[in-house]
Amino acid sequence: MASASVIPADVLLSRRVQEMVINGQEPESLYICRDEEEAKNVPSPLAPIPIIDLSLFSSSTLSATREEELQKLKSALCCWGCFQAIRHEIPSSFLNKIRQVTREFFEQPMEEKKKYSKGVREVEGYGGDPTPEEGQFLDWQDRLFLTVYPEDLSDTKFWPESPKSFRLVLENFTSMMRTVTEVVSKSMAKSLKLEENCFLNQFGERAALQARFNYYPCCERPEIVLGLKPHADGTGYTLILQDDVEGLQVLQGEQWFTVPTIPDALLILMGDQMEIMTNGVFKSPVHRVVSNREKERTSVAVFYTPEKHKEIGPEDGLVNEERPRLFKKIKDYDITHWEYYQRGMRALHIAEI
Repeated sequence: MASASVIPADVLLSRRVQEMVINGQEPESLYICRDEEEAKNVPSPLAPIPIIDLSLFSSSTLSATREEELQKLKSALCCWGCFQAIRHEIPSSFLNKIRQVTREFFEQPMEEKKKYSKGVREVEGYGGDPTPEEGQFLDWQDRLFLTVYPEDLSDTKFWPESPKSFRLVLENFTSMMRTVTEVVSKSMAKSLKLEENCFLNQFGERAALQARFNYYPCCERPEIVLGLKPHADGTGYTLILQDDVEGLQVLQGEQWFTVPTIPDALLILMGDQMEIMTNGVFKSPVHRVVSNREKERTSVAVFYTPEKHKEIGPEDGLVNEERPRLFKKIKDYDITHWEYYQRGMRALHIAEI
């Protein structure tokens, strides 16, 4: 094990975590991020995250029922910063297709996946996250990161040709996700008694959608290695499709809670930019993914972010004497967020007044 401490992060990343597992290698020192005893002694109960029925936000729903669900949505985002969305009009059969092509991609031989490899310091493509700064650990996962909208910003050389159905499924999923973000953005505005298009206007017509296909291999040392380190997202918000293996956790106070898996649900999780837009009313939760000794895990996260160079800031309707303006207007927050993320830090304070 003496040699493990001198293996640089870029060499480990070039191997891929899945490749290390296949070769029977234990996690190197650069993956070890927490104390074994501490991890064993702190249980993580299931999070009672509210389940929101998006179909109730349609104009055909009785106003009293719709208002009750809007208040439930507001409460979820003020307390947890996330909710489980059901009846979002994406068929269960199609969600299973997304899960299937995700598994099929990662089950392919390494030579096939490496056709879509990213550079060590690049974000888009197949591999691990760019090498973090000194003192930060590596995540026990591989992923495929793709910009899917706007189309002219998509680098299709990273879009897999195998499995054959991958591209078509992803195109359809992107279209469906754009519809979901419109419904969610309008519903969040209504829950705060704001004009329904106010958040959509802040995101802009060319708001970005990026898809991250995550693969978390089994890990022999789950008590000391994390699949994804603790962080808050720099997005507006993130839409997550889980498989049936639990692993995603959110921090509430000093306690980690495990997010339940619901077959047809999308976990909608606020990012820092939505906390800024709501003047701190909605919370951007810190979350992580734990490793599993016996089961591999996949997920698909879709990041919804304001268009490039678009200025965002607190909605005027959420600024008053009781809640003064907490954040200044800011552009391209996701870039600054990434710089802090690589250092294991949050960036939200840079937008505070």
